[in-house]
Amino acid sequence: MGAMRSLGSPTPSAPARENRTALWGTVVGLAVLVVIFVVALLRAADANSVLGWALAGIALGWLMLAVWVVLMVRRAAAFGRRQVEEAREQLRAEHGRAPAATASGPAASMRDEKLSHSFQIVLVQSKVIKQELDGLPVGSAEREALDRALETIDITAGNGMSMLRQEPLHGTVVD
Repeated sequence: MGAMRSLGSPTPSAPARENRTALWGTVVGLAVLVVIFVVALLRAADANSVLGWALAGIALGWLMLAVWVVLMVRRAAAFGRRQVEEAREQLRAEHGRAPAATASGPAASMRDEKLSHSFQIVLVQSKVIKQELDGLPVGSAEREALDRALETIDITAGNGMSMLRQEPLHGTVVD
């Protein structure tokens, strides 16, 4: 029976150890096939019989098949790693985390358009609220609080639109 593994994440050296074990298993297996082929070839050359040469050909065939299988498995493993990374990036994007690479293509431009439109709506609504507040006395505490809130909304929406256009941000930094 195999050793039990804990449900937590493996130690950092565990994947490296498993890779070394797999590599050594592959090297030993291929080395055994090479030795079998060399022995069959030497026997066939020594005896100079058709059966000896047939056995050497069969050993060569098994050796070539093993090399081909190793190459295909390595290629499939690399493909699998790429697929897993793409799936991780997709999950990060779907769950609100920033992907490792910047998004591009039609999905990114559609998202940018929607965000830009949303920021424009916020700015227009801010202007409407400012027009409606003109009736409040200018020096009152409520009016000053609302003016500060509207200024913050304007700056935030403007910065969001600037980020979509890759422009530098502006506004006042408050400590």
